[in-house]
Amino acid sequence: MKLNKIALALVAVTAAPLAANAGVTISPLLLGYHFSETADDDQSDLMKTGQGADGVYKEDGLYTGAALGIELTPSTQFQVEYGVSNTDGKVEGINRNRGLDVEQEMITGNFLIGTEEFTGYTNNPLKPYVLIGAGRSKIEVEAQEAYINNTGTNANPIAPGVVPAGAKVSGTKDTIGNLGLGAMYRINDALSLRGEARAIHNFDNNWWEAMALAGLEVVLGGHLTPTVAVPPQAQPYAPEVVETPVIVVDEVEVDSDGDGVPDSIDECPGTPMNVVVDERGCPVEVDITDELKMELRVFFDNDKSNIKNQYMSEIAKVAEKMREYPNSTARVEGHASKTGPSAAYNQRLSEARAVAVKSALTNEFGIAPNRLSTVGYGYDRPIAPNDTEEGRAMNRRVYAIITGDKTMTVEQTKDMVVQ
Repeated sequence: MKLNKIALALVAVTAAPLAANAGVTISPLLLGYHFSETADDDQSDLMKTGQGADGVYKEDGLYTGAALGIELTPSTQFQVEYGVSNTDGKVEGINRNRGLDVEQEMITGNFLIGTEEFTGYTNNPLKPYVLIGAGRSKIEVEAQEAYINNTGTNANPIAPGVVPAGAKVSGTKDTIGNLGLGAMYRINDALSLRGEARAIHNFDNNWWEAMALAGLEVVLGGHLTPTVAVPPQAQPYAPEVVETPVIVVDEVEVDSDGDGVPDSIDECPGTPMNVVVDERGCPVEVDITDELKMELRVFFDNDKSNIKNQYMSEIAKVAEKMREYPNSTARVEGHASKTGPSAAYNQRLSEARAVAVKSALTNEFGIAPNRLSTVGYGYDRPIAPNDTEEGRAMNRRVYAIITGDKTMTVEQTKDMVVQ
């Protein structure tokens, strides 16, 4: 297990300079069960130990590993994985353990391709994926107790005589490929549970192994955000301007558009009557600030933090306004009714509701996470009594306040008050 501990340290050291980048993943511990029964005969033919005419094969056993990855898209990543399986070795045709320890060390590079690449991104926390990868496998057979090599055949790589305890008596180094199916369950934007079933093919010796594993994945800097296409804004309707014919009268200064500037020096003829013009007869432009303040209310079922479909249109309206006002921000407050088993439970539930609304704005509508803040108040701020079902339903809510402003350049009108 020493090599496994070294690998975990290498993963931690390698991840440190990447922590500031979004989409860096770490699986600090992967636990699984390694099945190698289908390769018993092939391993026995390959790995000779000098304990008999037949060779040794590796028993099924526990697998431990770690992985470091980087997200290539919001649902696909590439991982480098290191793992070790250490079990007893059995000699073909001999029932008891002959004091042999077999360690299999695997280093692989794997692509975890999310099914959302093909079906489209959703707000569902369950993220299935397909695993494809390749790497190297090293198997070492070690004598745990001394024995006499009694085969005496030229085909045996162990010379006849006494084999001491701790000696490496056989092994193999091969190229392997991985193929598997799994799923991530996102607890929040930083933590996911992982489960997987994997088939392992030994290309050099043409045998198959299998593995079932589970673990916890940590994302540094948050997941990559899906790109949401923003529909093009419709061009405002501009009515066709029909110029009024200018009637020229001798010795009279004509002002056809009535802006106070004679036609002879008017550089912008046809100015609307209510628009302020300069000495050239052209509209005066001024900057005005338009402020945004809107509210969002989302109500939840008892003991739930998933958003009901009926509120997604309201969240979409908030996202549209936040895109229209690029400097706007939102404070998302989560609340709970007083029905949970404890105050701490209701506090976590209120925080989960706030995070769910933030995730919808970020993952479904492309709003940057740094423009959104979340806070949970548990059941400390009810807006209705908690002793009735109607009151509790009102208190199971998320309340968000969205604020911002934008500056626009417009033509000044005579009735406009300029600050």
